[in-house]
Amino acid sequence: MDNTLNYKNSLKELIRKIDAGERISEDDAAMLFSCNDLLLLGALADKLRDGRVGDVVTFVGNYHICYSNICKNNCRYCIFKRDPQDADAFTLTLDEIEELAAESKKNEVPEILILGGIHPGLSLDFFIDALHRIKKRVVDVNILGFSPVEIDYFSKTENISVDEVLLQLKQAGICAITGGGAEIFAPRIRKILGCEDKISGDRWLDIMRQAHLLGIYSNASMLYGAGETYTERVEHLAQIRRLQDETGSFTHFLPFAFTQKGYPAATGYDDIKMIAISRIFLDNFKHIRAYWSHLGLAGAQIALSFGADDLNGLKQKGRIIHSSGGGSPKLVQRQRMIDIIKDAGRIPAERDILFNIIKVYK
Repeated sequence: MDNTLNYKNSLKELIRKIDAGERISEDDAAMLFSCNDLLLLGALADKLRDGRVGDVVTFVGNYHICYSNICKNNCRYCIFKRDPQDADAFTLTLDEIEELAAESKKNEVPEILILGGIHPGLSLDFFIDALHRIKKRVVDVNILGFSPVEIDYFSKTENISVDEVLLQLKQAGICAITGGGAEIFAPRIRKILGCEDKISGDRWLDIMRQAHLLGIYSNASMLYGAGETYTERVEHLAQIRRLQDETGSFTHFLPFAFTQKGYPAATGYDDIKMIAISRIFLDNFKHIRAYWSHLGLAGAQIALSFGADDLNGLKQKGRIIHSSGGGSPKLVQRQRMIDIIKDAGRIPAERDILFNIIKVYK
């Protein structure tokens, strides 16, 4: 009885702190994860969302160029990766990348996302050339690409500093890098996932810090549902929050669930709880993204009432999501996205890579 009363009193004090706009602690966040009152979490998160961004919900018209599915790493959960000898392995040529960039211009999208694995046969020069070709074909497009994992790889294989890699990418046209490779920072989970070939969580944070100091933006991400504890989730969020305090250059936070056949799927309850607590704990992040490719369109729409304010992109030319277990459509038409947002009682707006509003749909 005393434990129940203490919990209720502690939760009441935590709610007071959130309502007062005070920063909550890691212990507070752990308490939120233990709370099963999803509607309470949603009300708290939605109030904070309203105070930070109002009723505008954003999306971006983007175009994915997946340059290859060949990767030298052996992450246990990844079924996108192929070896060079596999029948369905592919690698685009520079001419093919340029052709796809030209196709994106026809669709008038403001963002191109370049994605793939750690290809042992492609040098940094290949990607610099690719970026120059894209910018030549589509001068005013924003290019997003390359995670800290790839940047670390380029630094080692080219025997140059991370700063030099980042500067070369920036000069060639990169506007922002991706949050890929963060997974869960906890070494225990990284070992379970079999991603020891990837960089550590500390290295990921260091490279993000260096990118931000050079004026390169990025998103922050977290892969959840891989057997981590709530404490390990909170530690991951706390490290991201501390770096955002330092640099302020994370454009948004993206939580997404571990998906692989043969493993328990994340529940809708956990998905929505993760969105809500991200909004509450990450008080220095303006935008929280609901990733419809993983949540599904219906789940992403519901997340808009639990702290999310962005629904990601319309077009998906790449194959990573759908090769790794995602079951949602590869493409959402602009009007469909607008209707989903309006149906949730919000104001749809198209944005660019840095969340500048391009057009509001009343």
